[in-house]
Amino acid sequence: MNRSHKKKTALLIGIAGSNNAFSLSLYSIKAYAQTDPEIKDKWYMPVIQHPLIIKIQAENKLKILSDQVIAQKPDLVAFSCYMWNSKVFEKLASIIRRELPSTLILWGGPEMTTDYILEGLYDDYEADFCISGEGELTFLELLRNLTQGNPQLSEIKGLSYRTNGKGAFKVNEKRIPFKSLLEIPSPFLNNVVDQDVLKRKGVEANLETQRGCTLRCSYCVYHKDMGKISYNSVDRIINEVIYVCRQGVKRIRFVDANFSSDLDHAKAVIKALIKENIEAEIMFELTPGFIDEELAALFGEFNDLHDLNAITLGIGVQTINYEVLKKMRRGIRLKAFEKTFELLEKYKIYAKIDLIIGLPGEDIQSIQRTLEYFLDRLRYSSAHLLCCHVMRGLPGTELLTIAKEHKMEFSSKYEPHELISSPLLPRKDMLKCLRMTAVIFRLVNNEGWANREFIRGKTSQKVTVRDAFFAARERMGISNIELIEALIEKLIPELKKKNSKFSQPDFPYAESWWWTWSKMEISDKLIFDLLNSFEYENFFFSRPG
Repeated sequence: MNRSHKKKTALLIGIAGSNNAFSLSLYSIKAYAQTDPEIKDKWYMPVIQHPLIIKIQAENKLKILSDQVIAQKPDLVAFSCYMWNSKVFEKLASIIRRELPSTLILWGGPEMTTDYILEGLYDDYEADFCISGEGELTFLELLRNLTQGNPQLSEIKGLSYRTNGKGAFKVNEKRIPFKSLLEIPSPFLNNVVDQDVLKRKGVEANLETQRGCTLRCSYCVYHKDMGKISYNSVDRIINEVIYVCRQGVKRIRFVDANFSSDLDHAKAVIKALIKENIEAEIMFELTPGFIDEELAALFGEFNDLHDLNAITLGIGVQTINYEVLKKMRRGIRLKAFEKTFELLEKYKIYAKIDLIIGLPGEDIQSIQRTLEYFLDRLRYSSAHLLCCHVMRGLPGTELLTIAKEHKMEFSSKYEPHELISSPLLPRKDMLKCLRMTAVIFRLVNNEGWANREFIRGKTSQKVTVRDAFFAARERMGISNIELIEALIEKLIPELKKKNSKFSQPDFPYAESWWWTWSKMEISDKLIFDLLNSFEYENFFFSRPG
């Protein structure tokens, strides 16, 4: 696209949370801003969509990214900030301020919470403006101010601002959310989403069917500033799916907190996908209990349309400790998960099961009970991916208040906002949990434990990691967790040879290690050799005490 010399430039920058994703929010605010003819005429709004930048790539990627920004000499730079990219943006903002001192810098996204801004946590950042909450209308009104001086900065809801990028921010009244997503033009159907982004190999297109959440979980940001859920129309959702599929996209992620918050709406979406004979892999998030036989059957029917089709459901279980869940405003009993899981198994729907390590009120024994339960629960299941996540103290969440009561310590030294310790879960116990979950992640998500062959109607005759694990456990007459602990003892000296983070005293970047390095550093052969080496007598007589 040719840039007119008369236009100002607002450069929108996103760094995705994975190598295949992109930031939908930037395209949404651009689509909404372009509804104003004057803004569309006077502002050029290019978008930079960068894949995930991990720490070991940061220096090189930052240089490339900053060169892109400087070359465009924008009048305004806008960052879409999440916990995985805020540190990179902090460094990028410093470079921009040094090289382009007249460029205004805007921060938005989930990290920019009103409470944090009021506490002065962003006063040292290179920033002129911050947007909290839904950003579409706030961004448009900011552009109007920068174009014609109206509305006044003090009148723009959801905006925080300061003079010359220094000192404390003036924080305006919060923005009232849109009643319906239909108030925002579709960035897909209005050709706002860049074609080169949709043409990326393996790209996963993010779509919205709703904003907000049924639940008010204390640790979560999905419901933040949203009094109720606003929905998209089924017709527009399907038209967006058709659009991205026609661009060659084969993977779609619906970025809703709970896709089936309204069962009738969810069923209507799936029925329409089936009617249109959509061919794609699709990811939905779904809260345990928010499913019935009809919806599960519809998921199965969609999967049967094409060989490629595979629905994955993200199921947030977090813990089986009901008392802890109640304190987190997520009082979902285990039987709700059991019912959900049984329906998914019946209709061969793949489930990504999420657990949180370090919830307020949980000690190591409670965490071990959850891990023990899931190792048994998934013993005969192929329909799963088990993901453990470190407790995060996310900005603007009620959890941070609860954390003070529980004397929980958070840090972003290694991973953003991660739990370090609490009186109930001292650091030595937290480290023990991190290593247990690391080994469980490597075992259970290994294709030799369970894979997706069941979707294709195929079976594997090979000896699996799952078989070897439970054979060792039964041969030794011990619990799942005891066997995991035994594996840890054997793995630490092996991984020390590779200078693995797993074997370092503080296990830095633990969650990144689970996803990125665990399969590279722990070979299938090593797993089988260790499991096959364990015998009852050798195990008990060789352990300290």
